[in-house]
Amino acid sequence: MMKNKKIIILLLSLLLVLVLGIIYVFAIEPKIPPKVLSLADEGLPTESVNLVAHRGFSAVAPENSAAAFREAGKAGFFAAECDVQLSKDNVWVINHNKTIDNMTDGEGSIWDMTYDEISQYCVDGGYYPEKYSDQKLITLDEYLAICDEYKIIPQIEVKEGNYECLDKILSALDNYEGMRETAIIISFDGVILEKIRNLDSDVELWYLTHEITEEQMRLATLNNYALAFNCKKYDEEMLKKAQNENIKLASWTVDSPDIYEDLYQLGIRNFTTNRLTK
Repeated sequence: MMKNKKIIILLLSLLLVLVLGIIYVFAIEPKIPPKVLSLADEGLPTESVNLVAHRGFSAVAPENSAAAFREAGKAGFFAAECDVQLSKDNVWVINHNKTIDNMTDGEGSIWDMTYDEISQYCVDGGYYPEKYSDQKLITLDEYLAICDEYKIIPQIEVKEGNYECLDKILSALDNYEGMRETAIIISFDGVILEKIRNLDSDVELWYLTHEITEEQMRLATLNNYALAFNCKKYDEEMLKKAQNENIKLASWTVDSPDIYEDLYQLGIRNFTTNRLTK
């Protein structure tokens, strides 16, 4: 009996060590930021390539923060991608998730909070938040001001389910000369893209997808959309078919030089990335 108790105690101790190890890895140990890579240093082609900074230059500053967008501008990216969610008081707020929990020291749904309530909290997520300790979740207007300052193209992802006040996005672009003509609005939500296209027949729209389908190609041709696909889930034949139909293509999120080179050889020239630079 005593021997069995010792075995049980030993097994429980091992289980406790395992649990504590998992907690350390996923909750305590800091995330290791991706290494910034230069395409030129990697010996990769860059002719006619447009690099889009994913949620700003998120490898060197907290994603979707003012600091990340400024770093993207300093690094010479073609465009800086952001995510927008609509607050309770109809302010477009830059954040990927519906809640503020992932990126700030607060919690709550953006849809259920006013911007004044949201701005009480500080950014503590992403990479190097300690270096940029003064950051708050910013508004679309603040993001566009940074894009204008650094002459970097805004690329705005409207997150699924945000169907109201889409006209305010277009109006915000009009505060800067020529910005509506160069800006890119993107979404996984086809309803959002359709609503925006009905508001503006010319603004550049990208339909985000994991794998390109025949239906998406039909919609892209009908509504003048580009198609932006998952770099890890593409089908070469579908890419060729889309190119033959003169559909503009882009890929996300390309952090691997090998994947970049493969897609470049397939004719892709628009890449969204966390860490690749020219």
